Parts: sequence; C-alpha cells; structure tokens
Amino acid sequence: MNNMVKIKYFPKYSLKAYDGMSVTADVWETAHTEHRDALRAHLLSMHKPGIICGLEIRANDPADHYVFISPGAAVDDFGRVIVVDQTIAYDFGDEGAGTYMMLIGYGEHEKEDSENKIKLMQHDYIIAARQSFPKQPVVELARITISAKGAVIKDAADPFQPVQDELDLRYRNDKNYTGDRIRVAAITLPGDNQAVYKGWRVLMSEMEQMLQVNMLVDMLSEINEQINDYDLVYIGAAGEFSPTDSQIALLKNYYNNRKGIIFEGLDAEGSRSLKEIADIFRVSPVNGETCRFYHVPFFFRIPPEQISEQHLACGNKVVFCSDPLVIPWSGEMNGRFMGRSEIRTNLEWGANLVAYCAG
Repeated sequence: MNNMVKIKYFPKYSLKAYDGMSVTADVWETAHTEHRDALRAHLLSMHKPGIICGLEIRANDPADHYVFISPGAAVDDFGRVIVVDQTIAYDFGDEGAGTYMMLIGYGEHEKEDSENKIKLMQHDYIIAARQSFPKQPVVELARITISAKGAVIKDAADPFQPVQDELDLRYRNDKNYTGDRIRVAAITLPGDNQAVYKGWRVLMSEMEQMLQVNMLVDMLSEINEQINDYDLVYIGAAGEFSPTDSQIALLKNYYNNRKGIIFEGLDAEGSRSLKEIADIFRVSPVNGETCRFYHVPFFFRIPPEQISEQHLACGNKVVFCSDPLVIPWSGEMNGRFMGRSEIRTNLEWGANLVAYCAG
C-alpha cells in the first residue's frame, strides 16, 4: 500500500461539541470513529504494518504436529492492532501435503455486558494456516512445506535454508522491513557449493542491517520451472556446462517477465560456458559512468579489487562476472581472511548487483 492510498484513512471531519447537544448513540459513534480512523492512519503511514513484538512461532518439544505462538501484537494493512495475550497452540495434524502460510488477522464481535447493561465490541484475532492469502488483510507469522498429512513439524536446523516439515521464519511480516521482500534462487553447477551458499547467507544478513531489506535465498539443484517463483536467479558454474534447450527457454521466459539474472564463472571453463549463455541476453562491457549498479544504492567508481572490469559485463537486469563475486561476501577469498573494509566493499557491491537485477 503506497502513501497516497494511505491518505484516504485520515479522517476528514471531527465532531464539534456545543453546550446542550444531545449525545445519541450515533453522535458517540461518530466521535470515536474519528479517533479510531486517526490512529489507523497514523499506524499505517508512520509505522507500517507488520509484527510489533512477540508472536514468535516454535515447534513443540519433543516435535509433533503442534506449533506454539507466543503472546504479541501486530498491525494489519488496515491499521488495526491485533493483540494476542496468551500462548496459542496450533495443530497441523489435519493438513495435507503442501506449502502453508501461518497467518493472523483481526477480528471483532459484539459482547453483552449484562451487569452494566451495555454492549461491547470485543477485539479479537483469527489464526489460520492457508495455502493462499485471503482477501482480508493478514500478517504472516511463518511458512511451512508439509511433506504428508500428519508429518512431524520441527524448528529449522538452518534458519536460512529450511527444508520440508521445518518452520520457515524468513517470511515473517516484520515491521523493520521497509521495502519489498526479494527472493533469490541460487544455482551452482555442478552440485551444491557451500562456499557460494555461505556468501549469499552473509549478504542476506547484511541486506537487512544495511538497507532493511528482507532477502531470502534458496539453493536450487538445477535450472527448472521453480525459478519462476523468484525475483532473481544466480547461476554459478565450475567446469564446462551445457544447458538443455528447455533450460535456455526457461531462462528466456524468466527474463521476459522482467526478472534479473546474475551469472558467475567459478573457474575458467565455467566462465566460458556461462558467457555464451549471458550473450543470449545481450550483455556488453560495463561503463562505470553510466551503469546503474555502480551508483545505487552505494556509489562506486571501480569494482572491488579482485574484479576486473574486463571480466564484467551487463545488460538490462543481467550481470556476468568471471572474477570472484559471491564467495568474498563471506569474508574469505583464495584461502585468506579479508579485512573489514574489503568485506564491506564487497557486500555493498553485492547489494548494488541485487538492487540492479531484482529492482
């Protein structure tokens, strides 16, 4: 919701009182509606929706099909405050295989106060696991992919890379995140490359600290249709790599949907293979004066020390590099530990590349 839309929530009128006026139910409601609308508008425009505090979600110990949500508070996209004042247990035992989002929404119902002979509006909440977002505004607490009905639900062994039947807290709607969430599919060929994963993992954390951006990175084993679920695809190759015609078609379709790709050659053969693919997307030698990823969000005149401009090429939302790019984000390169300023330079360069390709 952009700021112009939020303007409509600010009340246009307030009640003008005068001596002798009759305070009917309608007058009372009008007065309090103005205050409620003003608070909602303030929360939306000044503080943003999301989790305020608490609402932590954890698997049972020992693990079974229950999860527990701690007391806490959140604000939804309508500026309504949702308060949970006790620990809530949620049972996944009846849910079948699939990916579910743990959601909390605002609720209210009328309540009789027989002692004082008045009616009250009880502010409440609704917690549910759904496979799609409802039309009404909700706040996401977690996500989980269940392998089969009755599966045992666990906390993630690696919070940065949850697997099936583990709670994925990367999607929590935290108020600290001011921008859009960026999802990255990282593919290393051949097979899993832990050094590359470590670099992406560090950049994930630093993007949150530097720019308050929630970036999620999933390691995929190959180029397949899963890439369409992501905002950015990274492909790193060591050794010769020959994509199939269907994989090339997938990448073209992905790119035509205005999504970005980063190619990194992890050795000479990998660089040659990926450069042939990158050329399909019309990459050309970089020009630091005009290339946007030199300037946004961090200003660069030249790339980090280990990257030669001769080994760097870019197109529209596509970057190719045959020098070390991702692994230095972890603070290690060629068997040595890097200094703080060198690490910072590489992380800021990484943030620029992500902003360029996923923006």
